[in-house]
Amino acid sequence: MNAKSVAESGILVTLTLIILYTASIISISTLSILTVASCLIPISIIRTSIKGTILVYIASSILSFFLTPVNIAFLYTLFFGIYGIVKYFIEKRRNIVIEIFLKLISFNILLSLMYFVISNFLDTFNIKSPIYLMWIAGQIGFLIYDYALTLIISFYLNRIHKHV
Repeated sequence: MNAKSVAESGILVTLTLIILYTASIISISTLSILTVASCLIPISIIRTSIKGTILVYIASSILSFFLTPVNIAFLYTLFFGIYGIVKYFIEKRRNIVIEIFLKLISFNILLSLMYFVISNFLDTFNIKSPIYLMWIAGQIGFLIYDYALTLIISFYLNRIHKHV
């Protein structure tokens, strides 16, 4: 990594932590704020490299446990942070049907991991609805999230990246 990539990675880690900390201050729309934080991972891939992005993810995840509430740190580390990297590798296939299938599989693996970790280590996870309804809503919500992330990446590439 050259000095420019290191500096950009440091800025992206800082921005991620600021956004995650904002999620702990503003009690409404935590998922929306986490979505904004997750947008910085694809931007890191575009601006630096996949290796640099993995370091941004690791640094952001570790530091989030020290600077934000543990539930936000877990959500970022177990899904919102890692998904941009997973999306990058899946979308290299350039086959929409396989991409959607692999994205849903990866989402369900990450969702299961999040459910296991949060239900065993945090007392803040109370499910009042049947689990299958939560699972169905999660699939729909994930597809909307993935599409929104794609739109944000496209917006960044078309409107911002050229000028920075």
